[in-house]
Amino acid sequence: ILDKLKTFNYILVLTYHCGSGMYPFPVISRTCNAEGEWTSMRLASGKRVSQATCKDILCPAQLQLDNGDFWPRNQWFRVGMTQSFSCQEGFTLYGSERRNCTQSGDWTGVTPVCDDHADDCSDPGVPPGAERSAGRFQKGEKVTYRCQSGLTLLGSAERVCLENREWSGSAPRCQGSNTFDSPSFVTAAMAGSLAGVMDVLSPDFKKKNSSASFGRFLRVAEFSHMHVYILLDTSGSIKEADFNKSREATIALIRKLDSYDVQLNFHVLSFASETQTIVDILDLATSGNADEVILALMEFDYQSHGRRTGTNLDSALQNVLRAMSFLKQNSDHSNETQNIIIIETDGYSNRGRKPQIALAQIRSLLGYLNNTLQDHTHETMLDIYVFGVGDKVNREELNSLGSKKSNENHVFVLKEFTTLGEVFNDMISDKSVTMCGVAQEDISKEEIKHGNKKPYTRPWHVTLTSFCSGSIVSQNWVLTAAHCFTRQGKDNILKDLLWFSGAGESKGEKVIIHQKYNISALKERNLTEFYDYDLALVKTKDSIPLSWQARPICLPCTIAASRAMKMINSSCSQHRNQLLPHSQTPAFFIDKKEERKQTHIHTQSQVRSFTCLQLFLLSTDVTLEEFVTDRFLCSGGTKGYQDEISCKGDSGGSLVLEKRKRYFQVGVVSWGTIHVCDQHLHSSSNLPRDARDFHIDLFKVMPWLKEHLGNEIHFLPENN
Repeated sequence: ILDKLKTFNYILVLTYHCGSGMYPFPVISRTCNAEGEWTSMRLASGKRVSQATCKDILCPAQLQLDNGDFWPRNQWFRVGMTQSFSCQEGFTLYGSERRNCTQSGDWTGVTPVCDDHADDCSDPGVPPGAERSAGRFQKGEKVTYRCQSGLTLLGSAERVCLENREWSGSAPRCQGSNTFDSPSFVTAAMAGSLAGVMDVLSPDFKKKNSSASFGRFLRVAEFSHMHVYILLDTSGSIKEADFNKSREATIALIRKLDSYDVQLNFHVLSFASETQTIVDILDLATSGNADEVILALMEFDYQSHGRRTGTNLDSALQNVLRAMSFLKQNSDHSNETQNIIIIETDGYSNRGRKPQIALAQIRSLLGYLNNTLQDHTHETMLDIYVFGVGDKVNREELNSLGSKKSNENHVFVLKEFTTLGEVFNDMISDKSVTMCGVAQEDISKEEIKHGNKKPYTRPWHVTLTSFCSGSIVSQNWVLTAAHCFTRQGKDNILKDLLWFSGAGESKGEKVIIHQKYNISALKERNLTEFYDYDLALVKTKDSIPLSWQARPICLPCTIAASRAMKMINSSCSQHRNQLLPHSQTPAFFIDKKEERKQTHIHTQSQVRSFTCLQLFLLSTDVTLEEFVTDRFLCSGGTKGYQDEISCKGDSGGSLVLEKRKRYFQVGVVSWGTIHVCDQHLHSSSNLPRDARDFHIDLFKVMPWLKEHLGNEIHFLPENN
């Protein structure tokens, strides 16, 4: 059997698995070699062993807490154990009073510090498993860190108290060979770094993280430039299955980055003994189009390096240097361009020069002179992120490559490439972004059930008391339907009007109903209800605190929508063509249970062909064109699909489209042909074929929206 497998180039891998709170030792996996034998297992000393065992995952203990005490004073802790901290009189405890050892080998909470703020700089703390040199924290003074045996230091081993009373470099942490960074740690770290340089952080997020060096973050002007260099390790130590997972994760990253308001160009490389260019940043037509970049990445052949399977990271960085040099000489925007280098590798370079030499040349090219502090906080236009993946990574080399910036992390070690995909999906933290039309990705019901995550996939959605829905369009306005107020009178309703969103409960201050809305306009012609211009705005009593839980939807024909769709100098008609390009366009609305319900929007020509509408006009001389004006969008009844239909309570909600991972409202839910919920037809498969929904077309009421929202939302000029 082995001979046949070798004939077809199969690789047999034996993987060891242990129970919760344990890890395989001394290796996680073994490979069957050409002689039909499993690769040997050796201890760190080099001694050969014949059998793998399972060992307890241990967390390194807090070994030092200046001006404080900790208990118990063990050197290592098993999963589930707790260590407690206290401070001497006159010192205040910052960080966690108690920390628990987790299954990933790290601790809950924050590193404890006992400080009286008597020195120029605050106490920088000592991470678990480390010891710090003694001394005062005055300007110009330095502290050094070292990790206990068996742990590797990630971050800065030496930090200096600077003139601005901040510490140079990045906070150190000590990591064992069998422990890894959790996805949540990496995502949180990226929120204060990559998201920051794109200026998509909410004021509240910045306030809560005021210790971070937000002074370096750029105010991203409209369509600012960002160059993203992605270096993928395709050497022999990276198996094809792992490379494919790395590729999938990188595609997730590209899609995520592409959804933000920055002009992006990508440069994607595969490196082994030599470097191959997957996407050349100098090919602007391809590198600036995320779809083309992803296509090129998908078409790349892992086997293209052949037998040249060494690891030459220097070659890849020299490639980046040449591209940067050309762009600097030939681009008008080079001094305004943010440069992001993302390296995915195991850190075992064995070809070419030391990669640190090429990184020094890149820094010199961008005007960042060499400094002895190993502090890169001043490098506002350059960030180098390093992702080491797998159980065999060279942590010391990885740490030497990543940027060292105050209050940031740029070096991460992940257990497997599947985890890398999860991290990249959340890389620009949706928790901190407040731009319009940004929502977290859908997660499985299983994840929600087990409480692993709480999704905010519809942060613009609000519930108005118990009778209607609406959407946040700015910090002070909610868009909804006019008929939500007219049956009881808007003044009576306003007295008790409460609405609920991810930000909590809010009160309305005033309601503006479209002046042309009149539900009884055709009553004399035997049509009891007429919903043309069924539109209202609710002014909030207090501004909505924007966050990942509550933020506005993108409205078409606005500057924000142009930026979200990457449509420079676009017109309102171009927005419509981009968002509603087909006779049947996929869309969704939010129901009373706050779940996304899929449907399709139909063009006006199709709407008037629906025979079901004739039933409403049997006893009236109102024509179909009068009844269903061109201010309505219609959804439901799409051939070949099971479109959802709205119920009472869904009125006033948003009809939404997704483009480039951003969400745009094109309609307001108004009325339907059948009360399907009254008939208990909850499943789309049981809906009558003539069930339809009608929505106010926002493109048709732009002058009214601009009149009332123009002071808060930048609409496109009328001649656009």
